[in-house]
Amino acid sequence: MVKLLFLAALLTGAPSTIAQTSVPTPRELQTGNLWIRAVASPNYHKYLQTKPANVPGIAILDSYTTAGQFNIVDGQLVNKVANPPLYMWVEEPADKANPPRTLSTWFNTTKNPFGSFNFQGDTVAWSVPSVKRQNTAAWLVCKNQQLFINTGAYAYQTPSGCADQTIHYYNDKTANN
Repeated sequence: MVKLLFLAALLTGAPSTIAQTSVPTPRELQTGNLWIRAVASPNYHKYLQTKPANVPGIAILDSYTTAGQFNIVDGQLVNKVANPPLYMWVEEPADKANPPRTLSTWFNTTKNPFGSFNFQGDTVAWSVPSVKRQNTAAWLVCKNQQLFINTGAYAYQTPSGCADQTIHYYNDKTANN
């Protein structure tokens, strides 16, 4: 049964259902990792993570006390603190020419096959040639602090219940409020 659930997760891109133990993120930044956080209200210094920490699940922005550690490697946004490593996935819309305003993001144990992450300065961006976006660094934080790719204009006709954000790396020794 477990193998079947794992295979279904891989085929659908859904977060893995294999039992994985949450491990706390080290309080000090590990070599090769970065904190990723929002730097504007209403999510000022809210950090990228999953809850529970370091297991497959929905990407959220939340407290510095539970912040994850990440980096972008070969176009993949990866959490190497998790064992096995976790990769941020982006929802692939059925109609790429007219995608929904929000594309879901989550972490999974397999590499993201849709799009590529990169840094623009210290800003985290995501792009894929098949989805046209005005700002590849535009994100939305919505209900329960869930993080989405924003396919629309930044700070224009923001969906109800969401806040426009950009997210940035931070490389000090500890995450802060």
